[in-house]
Amino acid sequence: MFSEFEHSCLLDMALECRRKGLSQSESRATLKRQTRGFSAPFMIRQVVHTAFHPEHCPDLI
Repeated sequence: MFSEFEHSCLLDMALECRRKGLSQSESRATLKRQTRGFSAPFMIRQVVHTAFHPEHCPDLI
C-alpha cells in the first residue's frame, strides 16, 4: 500500500517536472533532492521514465 502511494506521489512530481520543461536527468535530480534520499533511486528512475514516455505505461498516467 505505501509503495503505491509513494509511486503515485513521485509520478505526480515527475509529471510536474516535465510540465515545467525539465529534462529527464534534471527531473531525476529534482526528485532525489526533494525526497532527500527517502525514495529508492530505481523508483525515481522508473517514475521519471514513465512520466516522459507515457506510451510505455498509459494506464499509469
